[in-house]
Amino acid sequence: MNVIPCHFILVTKRGPNGKKLKLRACLVANGQHQEYGMDYKETFAPTSSMATIHTVLTMATCQNWEIHQIDVKSTYLNNTLWDDIYMCPPPGYLKEKDKGKVLKLLPSLYGLKQAGFEWSKELEKFFLKAGYMRSQVDQAVYYHHTSDEHTVITVSIDDMAVTSKHLKHILKFKDQLRAQFEISDIGELTWILGLKVERNRGS
Repeated sequence: MNVIPCHFILVTKRGPNGKKLKLRACLVANGQHQEYGMDYKETFAPTSSMATIHTVLTMATCQNWEIHQIDVKSTYLNNTLWDDIYMCPPPGYLKEKDKGKVLKLLPSLYGLKQAGFEWSKELEKFFLKAGYMRSQVDQAVYYHHTSDEHTVITVSIDDMAVTSKHLKHILKFKDQLRAQFEISDIGELTWILGLKVERNRGS
């Protein structure tokens, strides 16, 4: 079997005006050492383009809809890993008597070539179960449309922009998502993918 190395990445997540939001230390698998057919097969993971996000935000603004943001915590750790992946342990992880052993990954891990693909499949299962449809134009956009509700959600890995005419439908979606994943409810959208959002709803 192929045994891949790993390393730590220190991340500073910033918000509007460069303000520090959080500091994170992420253990990352060195996916460049994976071998196709042995360690992975699929890698494609749909994510909303900036053009799509701009379009959805423009539509929501013109309709005077509510716009909120949600961050899913430890996104890729929510995945079930279907491939057999073996990884070298991080420095200091093993005790002296266990030196020479390797780790078999059960959930997915950042850096794996299939991590994004597995997360998109996990998220698709959640949305379909919750009654949402997947857009045929952009596969990272989901929507729920009835006579009473029209909600549109753009997905960019762990960031979601949620738009709806009524706040109650956004709150319902947050409760559905919270029941499945650990999330950060950021509230009204002010910052997404390096884009600062300021809204003037007039009088």
